[in-house]
Amino acid sequence: MENADGLAALEFALMAPMMLLILMGSIEFPRAYGTSQRLLRSGRAMADLIARGGMPNADDVFAAGSAVTFPTDLTGAGIVLTAVGVYPEGTGTVAKVCSSVARNAAPRAVGSLLGPPPDSEAVAGARYVMVETTYTYVPIFNLFPALKALTFTKQVTWPMRGTGPAAIETILPGGRACPAS
Repeated sequence: MENADGLAALEFALMAPMMLLILMGSIEFPRAYGTSQRLLRSGRAMADLIARGGMPNADDVFAAGSAVTFPTDLTGAGIVLTAVGVYPEGTGTVAKVCSSVARNAAPRAVGSLLGPPPDSEAVAGARYVMVETTYTYVPIFNLFPALKALTFTKQVTWPMRGTGPAAIETILPGGRACPAS
């Protein structure tokens, strides 16, 4: 009987670290995925808010985005809100920054090129908004090297959806309307 008890203890000693690693992984990886999805939903919520037009205070939008990511704290996340205009270029269209505001990141320069617009907005004169979020993930268990330096970067574009003048474009705080050409 002593040999059987010793063998069971040895088997447990060999398996316990593996079982703990699997347990930690089953907690950490879904948590990282959930954080990524909350960050995307936060970007969508902020984009929807600014696409309605009439945004006097960017702090309210940032606060709404943070509320969506609960329990993840977005205090240190980089967030850039951008109002975009679409202009003709050659045989296609190009997106340019009309106004931009940011928290914990640099706002985009007014007039800078963003490249081709999304297919849904690829019409000269179209306006849309873009939200970019960057968040460095902080793991609970510092055992997985892939999660130690994991940074989530999400970009959401959203069409204008306000009423009246707000349906045409939104002007972010400190910004101006998109130029006609």
